[in-house]
Amino acid sequence: MASSLRLRDRAVRLPLLSPSRRATTAPYSHAQWQCRLRCNSTRSPTNIAALLSPPPPALSPHQRALSGETLTVNGFVRSVRKQKRVAFAAIGDGSSLHTVQAVFTPEQADGLSTGVAVAVTGRWTPSPGQEQEHELQADTVRILGQHDSATYPLQKKYHTTEYLRTLPHLRSRLPFNSLLLRLRSQLTAHISTYFSNHDFIQVHPPIITSSDCEGAGEVFTVSSEPPSVPPSLTRQSQDPPHQPDDLFFQTPKYLTVSNQLHLEALAQSVGRVWTLSPTFRAEKSDTPRHLSEFYMLEAEIAFVEDLSDVMNVVENMLRAVASGLKSSHVGQELLDARAHEHEEDNTALSRATLAQRWQGLIDGPWPRITYDAAIQHLTHAVAQGLVQFDFVPEYQQGLQTEHERFLAESIGQGGPIFVTDYPRSIKPFYMAPSASDSADAPTVACFDLLVPETCELVGGSMREHRLPELLKSMDDHGLQGASSSSPHASDGSLQWYLDLRRYGSVPHGGFGLGFDRLLCYLSGVSNIRDVVSFPRWHKRYEALPPNFSLSANMVAGAFAGIAEHSVMYPIDLLKTRMQVVNPSPAGMYTGISNAMITISRVEGFRTLWRGLSSVVLGAGPAHAVYFASYEAVKHALGGNEGGHEEHHPFAAAASGAAATIASDALMNPFDVIKQRMQLHGSIYKSVPQCAREVFRTEGISAFYVSYPTTLCMTVPFTALQFMAYESISKVMNPTGRYDPYTHCFAGGLAGGVAAGFTTPLDVIKTLLQTRGNATDAELRNVSGLVQAAKIIHQRDGYRGYFRGLKPRIITTMPSTAICWSAYEMAKAFFIARSDAKSI
Repeated sequence: MASSLRLRDRAVRLPLLSPSRRATTAPYSHAQWQCRLRCNSTRSPTNIAALLSPPPPALSPHQRALSGETLTVNGFVRSVRKQKRVAFAAIGDGSSLHTVQAVFTPEQADGLSTGVAVAVTGRWTPSPGQEQEHELQADTVRILGQHDSATYPLQKKYHTTEYLRTLPHLRSRLPFNSLLLRLRSQLTAHISTYFSNHDFIQVHPPIITSSDCEGAGEVFTVSSEPPSVPPSLTRQSQDPPHQPDDLFFQTPKYLTVSNQLHLEALAQSVGRVWTLSPTFRAEKSDTPRHLSEFYMLEAEIAFVEDLSDVMNVVENMLRAVASGLKSSHVGQELLDARAHEHEEDNTALSRATLAQRWQGLIDGPWPRITYDAAIQHLTHAVAQGLVQFDFVPEYQQGLQTEHERFLAESIGQGGPIFVTDYPRSIKPFYMAPSASDSADAPTVACFDLLVPETCELVGGSMREHRLPELLKSMDDHGLQGASSSSPHASDGSLQWYLDLRRYGSVPHGGFGLGFDRLLCYLSGVSNIRDVVSFPRWHKRYEALPPNFSLSANMVAGAFAGIAEHSVMYPIDLLKTRMQVVNPSPAGMYTGISNAMITISRVEGFRTLWRGLSSVVLGAGPAHAVYFASYEAVKHALGGNEGGHEEHHPFAAAASGAAATIASDALMNPFDVIKQRMQLHGSIYKSVPQCAREVFRTEGISAFYVSYPTTLCMTVPFTALQFMAYESISKVMNPTGRYDPYTHCFAGGLAGGVAAGFTTPLDVIKTLLQTRGNATDAELRNVSGLVQAAKIIHQRDGYRGYFRGLKPRIITTMPSTAICWSAYEMAKAFFIARSDAKSI
């Protein structure tokens, strides 16, 4: 079996030999080749997609059976799970959304982590698991290159598209982004096949040009030095100013915004031409549909006199592309990916919607309406209250994106729609007049193809092929200099374009299709920046990762700490009062409501906020350190690894413990001041006064006498809280997307659980931190956790350890809910802000 497969694979690779060469090798060529093939028992599939795809039905069952064969698979580790006796790794190479599961011994898996490149050789055997039919039982594994797993940014978890745009050089390694690359390749092949079958000639027009085809002036100037030519020269004027003598091309040149003008020249040579090439536009648009560098599919057809003939080419081409995609393996993977994403996030485009989008291109109805009818339809819809627009539809203002979207949904029935015959005043100079053109409202023979969500996908027109009419149109558009034949006119003029009309001009038309927009529409991706490998747009070139994680985490943590302590401060004051051992008669309360009423009546409502400034001063930097340490330790311990459904509670617990050790070192002195000011009859009026008095009378040790107890309490508290928070969050929100309801509920519940278990330690901490205000000599001289615990047990028994349990839980649950919500909200803000800055 193996040898027959190998013969089939290797036969196509044998070189063709000349007759003389055959003669010299004939005595041993056949036998030695057969022996060589049999002796090599390892087969290397082309890629993982070929390995996992169903075998051709022409093969016999014996030939199709790969079980037991030795294979070598090359790829990247998508995820790895290591157990005591065995390890599993999912390996992908970008050829398929699916991965191969490789099974290793613990020794073989040493050094494997997400993202590392490997070559695994092993036996292809049936898998006992239900997620895959076969798995690779590894015999050998080679790590092919250096890989820093600690800093690798693409762990197996959900990443926002905004974050991935900061990693354009790495994001294509993710399965869906690899799928988009394969989609781009397949669409290119389908379009090439269509044009080849319909007698179009593929051409390659220049990228560096001397004119602005659209006349909008949004062009990039090409220069070997910093541009010294004013932007006004992007449009030709009648008397251009003096040009520098050191320009590389002698006169200003630009990156092309359209290949149309050059295609017109080539079409009159071979009849029908097309190109797929990069175009550039220096437009400062910040929308999901615009880029500075993008690919345009453009075609030009000679000897056509009716705009409908050009639209028919567009319609038939897109039908062929959609039909090919629907029946392809890439198309099936796109549908599967959309189904999976919609299960995790019901706001994502569903499989059924994407399939219907393709079917809409195949079946139509592809309605065609005039621009005038479109404006009337929009105006009528507004008058009937069916829709409200930010921009009022007006005939001379053109169609806005919201208008185009409504037309595609209402008239196109969720599919494509042609809008034809736009006003001459809003279209470029080269368009021919409409057949029904009138002097009162002149229109041109042009069309825009609109589709849902993407809106304008294709634009085309008949070209003005008559010389006098073209000259007049150029004058009307302010292009006199471009049409000038004077010796002062630069070679950036359009004399060559006019020559096409002088020497054997023919009626012709063409169109341009935004290829990247087509990718968005067919894949269901909403932002054009996510279908382009290295997107360039205004104020954003390479989009490498911003260095904001540490500072953002610290600022987010500070914001969360201040929000948490400030909102719940009055309840925290009640808890402190109720936890005091041997309080004065005026400081004894029977419950939370009694304490609040008594304090408000006797001491004033403002007393509930006494000491708040200490929290604000301390909680900010302490929580900044807290969350920064948490994120750093969690990442170092592998807490970010794994899929959406996986979580690492012990990594979360350890990172929480490390975070509190660091943060409490900063917070403990402020916490001492806060609780001193919270006590009944406190003599302290401000944070500085309290700090000075405590330091003068008790020394620096007073600020840290409770630190060991604080750590004894906060380490288990934060370990329990973070473990519970991570676990609850994973269950409630497996995608990992920003969800304020999940952060609030999970944070509150986790805080309540942790608070209940650690209340005894909090009572001990309160005793230690308030000892300086005690009148009882025994309480005033308490010096440590054990001694404080004994005193509480002697005076109040085990019930004494749960003083203030209710206010502690009541304080902790909303405060941790606020804390986590504020922290996650601040992180989401920084991510969005970082993306906005890069735009």
